[in-house]
Amino acid sequence: MTHQQVEHETGLIILDAAATAPTHANNVIAADTAPILQPAVIKALRSLRDSNPSLQRKLNHGLDDSSSSSSDDESLGYWNRYQEMVMLSPDDNEFIGINLGGLMVRLVNCVPFFQDVEDEKLTSLTTINFGGTDVGMDNLLEGVKLLSKDTKSSVSELYLGGCGIGCRRGSQHLKEVLKLLSNDLKTLDLRYNDLEGKDLVDLEPALSYASNLKILHLEGNYSKCEGAAAIGKVLSATKSNLKELYLGDNQIGSVGAKSLAAGLRNNTTLDKLYLEGNSIGDEGAIALRDVLLDQSFRQCKVLEHLYVDNNGLGKEAATTLGRAVNSETMIEGSLLE
Repeated sequence: MTHQQVEHETGLIILDAAATAPTHANNVIAADTAPILQPAVIKALRSLRDSNPSLQRKLNHGLDDSSSSSSDDESLGYWNRYQEMVMLSPDDNEFIGINLGGLMVRLVNCVPFFQDVEDEKLTSLTTINFGGTDVGMDNLLEGVKLLSKDTKSSVSELYLGGCGIGCRRGSQHLKEVLKLLSNDLKTLDLRYNDLEGKDLVDLEPALSYASNLKILHLEGNYSKCEGAAAIGKVLSATKSNLKELYLGDNQIGSVGAKSLAAGLRNNTTLDKLYLEGNSIGDEGAIALRDVLLDQSFRQCKVLEHLYVDNNGLGKEAATTLGRAVNSETMIEGSLLE
């Protein structure tokens, strides 16, 4: 499905549907043309497959037992038959990522994989996508703890969307995972995880400390005003360098919008803010508008894109907020009418 964006002259950007999940380029490769993987990579991948029956069934589905051999999984084509599960750098075929998102498998144990990543010194690993696998945060923490400083420092993207973290009470373990990865993590995807306000309160210290975090996905959770207040604290943290924040469909309401506005007041890094489907109403829009006008007056406004579709905004509130986003198009006096 194509998701079009329409940028109004007022500066507000309206989405005709929710933003799609971040995906990596499809790299399905025929087995007879696929490169052979490094032995260290093969060992780590076998540990991941053999420790997780669901993944093992998926990867072996449709293979002819009579013609297959133990060496078949040495080829990239074996692992990437369905999608780009194993990500290699284009220049030197270094192992840079594991991508299970969209593969529709369940992870019950990722610890042996991380053990091999560490033992084999696979320090080129940058991307971990366990989205939709229901991986337990306690198990993920156990695995990440095995990584040395050099290995942890290479991980810059962590995708955990749709893993039921909130309903499985995994926020405390996730907080510890983020602490271990916080120095170099740049992208974090936690969308559709049943996270409530109290979960985001738990995560706030780790998120505030993640000084290199640039992109944070939290769409489709249950943050409400309590969670929005926690994210407001992240935005106001001195170490925060967030550039894109995705908070669509989190039921934050006008009170939550005010908390975000307060957090934005002295923020000098956030460029994009996604708030579609949050019922912030005119009251929330006005709170955001006032902060943006204040930033423009102090010449420290960075926010250029605000996504506010389906928020119950009146025409005047939407127009004045849009003009505050793009202050160069503001018509003098119209914001105060």
